[in-house]
Amino acid sequence: MKKVQKIVILVLCVALGLFAFAACGPKESGDKVTVTFYDATGTNKPAEMKVLKTQKVTKGETVASYVPTKDGGYDFVNWFATPSKSHVFDFTTKIDKDTSIYGGFSKFVADTRDYYIIGTGTSKVLLDGWNVANSDASWDAVKANHKFTKSSATDKNEYTMTLDLMENDQFVLMTNRQYYAKRGYGYLDSLKLEDGTEVFSGQGSVYDDSSKGSNIKVEKSGNYTLTLTTHPDDDYYNTEGNGYTEENKEIYNLNPYDKISWVRNGDPLEVISTTTAFYIKGAKITDWKSMYNDATLMTKNDDEHTMSIYLRENEEFMFVSRVTDIATGNVSDGATFIKSNLLDAEGQKLIDGYTENGGNMKAKASGTYTFVYNEKTNKLVVTFDASKTPEKFEYYLNGNVLDKDYNGCIEDAAELKFTQDANDSFVYTFKNVALKVNDEFRILSYPENADKIDWNFKTQYHFAYLHPSSKEANFGTKTDTDTNIMVKVAGTYDIVFDSYSKIIKITPSAAA
Repeated sequence: MKKVQKIVILVLCVALGLFAFAACGPKESGDKVTVTFYDATGTNKPAEMKVLKTQKVTKGETVASYVPTKDGGYDFVNWFATPSKSHVFDFTTKIDKDTSIYGGFSKFVADTRDYYIIGTGTSKVLLDGWNVANSDASWDAVKANHKFTKSSATDKNEYTMTLDLMENDQFVLMTNRQYYAKRGYGYLDSLKLEDGTEVFSGQGSVYDDSSKGSNIKVEKSGNYTLTLTTHPDDDYYNTEGNGYTEENKEIYNLNPYDKISWVRNGDPLEVISTTTAFYIKGAKITDWKSMYNDATLMTKNDDEHTMSIYLRENEEFMFVSRVTDIATGNVSDGATFIKSNLLDAEGQKLIDGYTENGGNMKAKASGTYTFVYNEKTNKLVVTFDASKTPEKFEYYLNGNVLDKDYNGCIEDAAELKFTQDANDSFVYTFKNVALKVNDEFRILSYPENADKIDWNFKTQYHFAYLHPSSKEANFGTKTDTDTNIMVKVAGTYDIVFDSYSKIIKITPSAAA
């Protein structure tokens, strides 16, 4: 009996020993997941895509990239994380679930377009501002300085430019001044230096098309070489875009493979001395136009910019910068926007629209708001006085009009007085005024019921207050330094002055 027990114990020990040995041996491999590589050319629907390769990957590990081939004259472009090919796949990503990777192929077609950089800021190229593209004269004068150089290689669509870019500059690339084929933030192939320093930023999601046309904002000043690579055979159009038509479709031109790459060569080669001012811009207060005049300007005192202004309830607005090159005197749109995210706690109680990303501000009530923006603290302080309303004025034409010269004391000015609109007390109209070529005029304001209309006017409104739609063809100035409104095309016009926005609009009279 004892012998049998010894045998059982021996067998048990051997078994336990084997188990212990096995437990110390090689571990079984972990859970596997499947990575599927697709050919996503010509579609964004996975069900329509050809599978190029599948690969089993251990959870928590990465998958290796490879370069596939495709017949028919196609070249491989890149691997993407989304079927729409809006976001390049990052092969340093650890795979923890079944994953799809989408490959893009493109046929080479020579790009015959020219590309230009346009934007705003304090670097030399961008000092012209966005508005440089708004007229033929200004665009033709400067576009050579904004043009990218195309590679001479016949098998490449590469456009390059080396330039200084300053912090807070904003820009996009485009093929003409109508912003055709706009290439913005979503086309950048990287945003940071190797050490992690952020160089560029922008708005919109990299997972869809919302970032492709958004402005590229410069986060680090430097001298850069920008390279745009294009694949014109793969252009497509956002037909759902607001305002899309077949005639203007190039404004909505997009591409899954185009990219903007960059190299920072070092610090800027030329730092321009500038001064910055801030102006209000809003829905009714400026018709969302850039109106630069005394009525829209914040007063600058060292680092502080101040404005007291009457705003109607629900007025939507922001403040924008205006940059002046001290050496040349050239003035352009700035790249800084004062929006709701800069409001202090008290300001958020008075102003609607607060978001962390900076939405437009909206006046909660009608009244006079005082804004104080500090450039150093980057904060906007607001106070509000509901009882302070605009002073009442009467408005008169002044100048060489109606076959008379009123550039002197106006003793009998009834024929020059504007009529207040019955439906909007802020609007004043002078209808059916006959104007000849080279007539010059402006609008003078006088306190309501003034005893005498002479040179004791309160304010004068001139070319800087003229709405852009009235400047294009019929009205201008005699010289760049003259502020009178000068008639370029004779006719009978209606002149409308909005005393809320301080905007002058001039349109052909219906009675003409």
